[in-house]
Amino acid sequence: MSVLALAYDVQIGDIFLSPIFLAIGKKGVLFEDIRDADPFLYRSCKEILNMDAEIVDQDVLGLAFVCEVKSLGSRREMELCRNGKDIAVDSKNMEYYVNLLMQHRYLTSIA
Repeated sequence: MSVLALAYDVQIGDIFLSPIFLAIGKKGVLFEDIRDADPFLYRSCKEILNMDAEIVDQDVLGLAFVCEVKSLGSRREMELCRNGKDIAVDSKNMEYYVNLLMQHRYLTSIA
């Protein structure tokens, strides 16, 4: 996307690109890197991370290691890790889930 923007002299907002450039330098995106780039994802992930462990372990969220991907007008689920659809998010792996979700959003999906 940024290559096309350069080719056609179109400016892209710094907020979106900053997590990508940070990731290139560090080989990953950190949680705080997305605060300005994607406030909705940041707040959602922060709420998950701040939830009471007992509530998360009761599977109240109903989350698995998948994310929804929109492509050409259709939606599909994409596993964030091997057998992700079979792995429930719990208090022991919720930080890993959030990390994989961010890596997918800012690295994997645009690679």
